[in-house]
Amino acid sequence: MDIQENVGIVLGSIAGALGIILGVIFQSGVFNTLVGVAIGAGITYYVQTKTQNRAWKREYSVKIAEVVYGNLFKEIKSLIQKLSEKYYIYWISFGTWKEFQQDHRYFMVEKGLRDKLDLFTGQLDDYSNGALKLGSEIRNIIFEEIERVYGVKTNQVPTTEVSFMKRYTRCSYMPELVQCVLSETSPIDFVRKKETEISDLEMILIIASVDGRQTHVHYSSDFDKFWQSCLRKMRENASYKAIASENIKIGQEALNLQYELSERIEKPWKI
Repeated sequence: MDIQENVGIVLGSIAGALGIILGVIFQSGVFNTLVGVAIGAGITYYVQTKTQNRAWKREYSVKIAEVVYGNLFKEIKSLIQKLSEKYYIYWISFGTWKEFQQDHRYFMVEKGLRDKLDLFTGQLDDYSNGALKLGSEIRNIIFEEIERVYGVKTNQVPTTEVSFMKRYTRCSYMPELVQCVLSETSPIDFVRKKETEISDLEMILIIASVDGRQTHVHYSSDFDKFWQSCLRKMRENASYKAIASENIKIGQEALNLQYELSERIEKPWKI
């Protein structure tokens, strides 16, 4: 029971006492009865009204938690996962919030949190623009190292195919080479992260030259030279350093927003 309800009961009690005093003064049992009934009805109405208002408030808060905060929480969680995996070359967008900005759901979010979500969305767009630029620069590094190590001039990112045995079946993955470099995870390690209890791993690098010919290269020490050189050049790249730093900042901001959203999702159940 909140303070307002307590005040109502106190005032009702005072009125009741006054009624009794007046009843004594007028020496009327009927008067006492009428006053008591009136006061009891007033207190009942007041408490029922407060209870109904509380129920309506909770129902509305639950609706916002489910329709607005729940969807935002789900996408923020997905963004945190992508940022942790260093999806630098992809456009990472806060699509749910951009959709909310276009309709009434935007105003269902408290202003303080609304401003934070607006700012975060802008920062994420700037980050994605920088990531796209970095992806282009990493491709150029790969082209240079393919020509240096394998002697093949290319303008296409080579295809990597990693095959392996799982139980009695031959399976394969085709990890994207640019993403592997950016995440500093070799194609073979990429597969090992995805699959368990596998054996007999083999990797083929398929290089398309500028004149259209394809070269299939099996894994060897040459690939290790190519791989380490790509990583070294990437780490020295100014765009990479800027994006890597921004990745940490945005990731932390996303965690903060996730915490604020979780608090608002839990809030209706405390009403």
